[in-house]
Formats: sequence, C-alpha cells, structure tokens
Amino acid sequence: MRMRLGVLGAAMMMTLVPSAAVPERVVIARVASDATDPVSDSAMWIQMRNVDLHIDQTNALGVRELRGEVVRTHADVPAALDDSKSFTVRVTAGTVTLSGDALAALLNEFVFAYRGSPLKHLHARIADSRVILRGVMHKGVDLPFEIASTVALEPDGRVRLHPTKTRILGINGAKLMHALGLHLDKLLNLRGAKGVVVDRDDLLLEPTRILPPPAISGRLATIAVEGDKLVQTFVRLADDSIFDGFAHPDTAATNFIYFRGGELRFGKLLMSDTDLDILDGDSRDPFDLDLDEYARQLVAGTSRTMANKGLRVVMPDYRLVTQRPAPQLQISPLSTR
Repeated sequence: MRMRLGVLGAAMMMTLVPSAAVPERVVIARVASDATDPVSDSAMWIQMRNVDLHIDQTNALGVRELRGEVVRTHADVPAALDDSKSFTVRVTAGTVTLSGDALAALLNEFVFAYRGSPLKHLHARIADSRVILRGVMHKGVDLPFEIASTVALEPDGRVRLHPTKTRILGINGAKLMHALGLHLDKLLNLRGAKGVVVDRDDLLLEPTRILPPPAISGRLATIAVEGDKLVQTFVRLADDSIFDGFAHPDTAATNFIYFRGGELRFGKLLMSDTDLDILDGDSRDPFDLDLDEYARQLVAGTSRTMANKGLRVVMPDYRLVTQRPAPQLQISPLSTR
C-alpha cells in the first residue's frame, strides 16, 4: 500500500492552520478481539472506504473499509505523504480483499523480490476455498510446480497455507518428497523473504508484512473466501470509536481516503489539524487510486477549501487518466458539513 501522494501544488487553495452482489462468504477462522486505551484528538487518523489501492500499475488491494492511526516514524518529524517510510498505520478496524492476481503481485514484487529467491514467476488463483500457486521453484535447477492449499488463521494472526495437492515437474510432488524423507522446508530457503516462513510443508504468511510501504500494524480477526477473493478482517480496537465523532468523514461520500487531526506534510505544505478528503469522482464503482501516480489524477480533478478550512480533492479513477485524451471529470456536489 504505497502512500507517496506527490506534491499537491500551489493550485490547491487551502488554509494551513489549526456494487455487484457479494458471493457466499466462507469464514475460515476467527480470533478474539483486542482493546486499547482511548486516545486524544492530537493524533492523526486515516479512513479509506471502497478503494482499489494499486499495488502496481495493474493490480490493487481492495479496501472495503480501513481505519487507523497514522503514526510518525520519528516523533519530531510530521508524517509526509511524499515519503511512505515517514509513517506507519496502526489499524483499528477494517476489511480488505485480495484477488489471485493481486496476491501474485505481492509475492513476486515484494515478498520474494530478492536475489537468490527460490520462488519466481508466481501466479495465483483463489477457488473452492483454496489458494492455488504455480510458478518455478529453484533447487539447483528450475522446477515448475503447482500447489493447492487450504487457508487458516493461526492464533498469532498469521495465515497458514496448508498444501492439499502438490505437483512438481507434473508429478505428485508430495509423494516424491515424502518418499525421500523431505518436506518443503528442506527445499526452500526463505531467509531473504518478507513476511513468510516455511513450517514443514506449510507456508506461514504475516499479512501486514507482505504489503509495500507504508508499514501497517494490526491483527486479523477473520480470514475468509468470497468467490475468487481472499477477504481479511482486522480486529476492531477500542479507539476505533474516534471515527464515530472527531474523525468522522463527510457522510455524502462513499468512496474516499480521509485524513483527520495532527500534522501532515505534502510537498512544501504543512497542514495542521489536518482535514483532507480525497474523493472519487464517480462513485458507481470503487475508487481506482494509484498513489504513486496521484499527481496525474489530481490534475484531471479539482480541489477546494471548505468552510471549515478543510481541503477536498475530487479526482477520476486512475484507469481513466491513463487514457488519451484525459477525461472530463463530472463532479458530484460535496457537502460542507
């Protein structure tokens, strides 16, 4: 989840002062809820709703809703939207989805994107409550493989992929390995991988560590399969209640990213008592947003300062601004709260 928003530019007028039917849900596992102490308004909060947040130019993390606290990496340096490593997100509640293609993009571009990785050219699909991975395993030579795994949530919040069918070089890989007294952990050296380890024949994924910056922290409550999507729901923390009041966004918007409270730097600007709404110009489908290409979407959209001195930005979907010529954005009325 890359949060480099780019320079918003002086064109932003602001005051720098204080839809398709859902398939049947198959719940795989649950973990009991956690709780934390309430917090004050001085923190910065983020909420996303109905956003397809790009992992790369093609694939996206589906954010049905995600809420949390924006935490500075360095206590004396404000979070900067142009620097995804300047802050982390402590998730207080939310639900996100991954398609097979999006999962494969994360594995190829982040988890196993290191020199000497034993797994490459990975493809993934999700069907029949299983994750099916295929690709190339390197063990002296390249070995094509396909592994179908069930999905379960561990008590510590990690996701366990347990193989039910393994084929290596087109033959039954499980029988071959076991006949040789081997398990997958003897074939794969994943010391350089991010957020994944091998436990005998199983893969254990840390769902918050396989994502690109900014880093997020949070614990899963459930993991489920809905059709061809892997659905992850986070434990709701006690201080998530702040989104019922101080950090409550404009209720007229259905697809958005919203920042509230604290200090937020973007470009040469520093916003105090932050109130920044980034809204979808067309709410008929999820907000298609590539934060690395934020400036292109901004140029095709509009921005304005609200009566409460907050800033509202309305922009078209990313896929539209990549077309030529750039589309004319039709903007729905905004409430001023």
